[in-house]
Amino acid sequence: MTLDRETLLQAIEHGPVRLTMNDGSSYEVSSLRDVAVDSTTCYLMKRGDDGRYRAVWLALVCMTKVEQLSVVS
Repeated sequence: MTLDRETLLQAIEHGPVRLTMNDGSSYEVSSLRDVAVDSTTCYLMKRGDDGRYRAVWLALVCMTKVEQLSVVS
């Protein structure tokens, strides 16, 4: 499965998602404000263990799955 920019943005627009990469790693995206997406890469801002934000670059061609996560109210 190769994702394109529009598909990824639509998934994130409908709520939090988990992105799974082809190396088995996964990343949770809460909303569109946490990412910038161009035609090849998703730039994710993620808080590190030290409390600082870090940019993580995720290649769209390496994403194997996008799962919608349920929102707990």
